[in-house]
Amino acid sequence: MAIYEFFCAQCRAVFEVRRPMTEAHEAAPCPKCGSQGQKLVSGFGSKTGSYIQAPTKPFRELPS
Repeated sequence: MAIYEFFCAQCRAVFEVRRPMTEAHEAAPCPKCGSQGQKLVSGFGSKTGSYIQAPTKPFRELPS
């Protein structure tokens, strides 16, 4: 199981869902309003050497 981040355009909530990788791209219901949320690309830091380095790819902006 993996944790995926979703964004709800209706109430602008960002939430996480734990699900199998086979269901990764399916929409998830928002826990606040119940509408369908879209999957976000998650950002993460990776340890290289003796410091934490942010990913080099830019993050996708949330819809406004």
